[in-house]
Amino acid sequence: MGAFLMVWDGLRPDFVSAERTPNLWRLAQQGVWFERSHAVYPTLTRANSPAISTGCRPGMAGVPGNSFCLPSENGPVEYNTGDAANLQRLADADGRPVLLVDTLADRVHRAGGTTVVVGSGSPGSALLQHPRYVESGDFVISPATLQTGQVCEAMLARFRAPPPRRLPATDWDAYFTRIITDFVLPEVTPTLLVFWHTDPDHTSHARGHRAAETERALRDADDNLGAILEAYERLGMRGATNVVVTSDHGSSTITRRVQPAHDLATVLADGAVAENGGSVFVYTADPAAVTAIRTLDYVGPIFTRDGREHTFPLALVGLDGPRAPDIVFSLEWSDTAVAGVPGVAVGTHAKLAVDHGTISPFELRNTLVCEGPDFRVGWRDPAPVGNIDIAPTLTQVLGLAAGGPFEGRVLDEALRGAPPDAPVWETRDEVVGFGARSAAWTQRVWFECVGSHRYLAGGAVESAGVPVDRPPS
Repeated sequence: MGAFLMVWDGLRPDFVSAERTPNLWRLAQQGVWFERSHAVYPTLTRANSPAISTGCRPGMAGVPGNSFCLPSENGPVEYNTGDAANLQRLADADGRPVLLVDTLADRVHRAGGTTVVVGSGSPGSALLQHPRYVESGDFVISPATLQTGQVCEAMLARFRAPPPRRLPATDWDAYFTRIITDFVLPEVTPTLLVFWHTDPDHTSHARGHRAAETERALRDADDNLGAILEAYERLGMRGATNVVVTSDHGSSTITRRVQPAHDLATVLADGAVAENGGSVFVYTADPAAVTAIRTLDYVGPIFTRDGREHTFPLALVGLDGPRAPDIVFSLEWSDTAVAGVPGVAVGTHAKLAVDHGTISPFELRNTLVCEGPDFRVGWRDPAPVGNIDIAPTLTQVLGLAAGGPFEGRVLDEALRGAPPDAPVWETRDEVVGFGARSAAWTQRVWFECVGSHRYLAGGAVESAGVPVDRPPS
């Protein structure tokens, strides 16, 4: 038995249809479509890549965002986790592994299986699927490993150099797809194949949700999914392979641009700021930091290590841990529609039409489809699920030992032989009031819960007594 996990970077579930993504749509009709799947917060690629690979939230996994700081003798040092070399440098800096918990690939290795990770996005997103690939004798094929080393030499000899990455990344993504269909599947035959596909995120960032280039990016991802499934079929492996297609986050149209690092430099007594798309990490010992942050009119919910000053604790959203910032806050969002696509947000990058990182439901809600010999046929799961459930579920269906901890759950209701009804679930709110800018405010986050498992579904700051409209279920 094997598994194929494909991540469509940034795919919103409302962009999946029979017309736009026919192969993915067909897969969902044949298997299980999850109606309420969630990313982890922050809704960033390198926070959600470990969530997918480990089944743990960012605090426990050890990578809280796309960019974060670690202390040093000369003050906080910022690390960009999109760079594979930076991931090793941060591990060296604090003496811990890149990821603080085991990955699905680690479990496959202990059981005597093999994993291949192919990534057309940032090298960091691919590496975070399997940081121990060298020790395991496995492969990670990404823009970084195509620069030097044995993987580079073998791939260049066979497939030549990758083409330029354009908008959309049609030829670029097709190049990595050919590596999978012409080399990885027929010659390596891995137990676990992971393909991190850079579009539609790569293109929608620059062009927007409704651009012709973004439509092509969606079709490219769908075509490449179809080509890989066809290769599995041609090689006689399809019937013994469980297929999971997910996305790391959703996205929002950016309608206002701000500069939190610049703004906070004038109000904080000390420290550092790491901008992460729609969220901001603050490193400071300034006791007035929260008050200073709340002078900014674009700040959403604030999280601190101890929940001081009417904030929420980082632990509430799974951001506590040895690499946690002192303070994290989301930028504001709303359900306003642009070109018929609901969900807008405040952003930090001047050149991006679309971004993510906030606590908006339009960024937390992601795509998840499971199909294969261990999954139900033609079923829609209405219960809340999330990226943190992928690793524990595949661990079970592949018959692997669980080993270390999971924060996600096995999606038992989606497996063959499950009871006909979905699990009972409910929505729970956490609320705290505070005063700022001469007004009374309420800070709220809400979770969709199955038993003891909670999935963050959104958060907002509201004028006291005036709740924010939530997107329809």
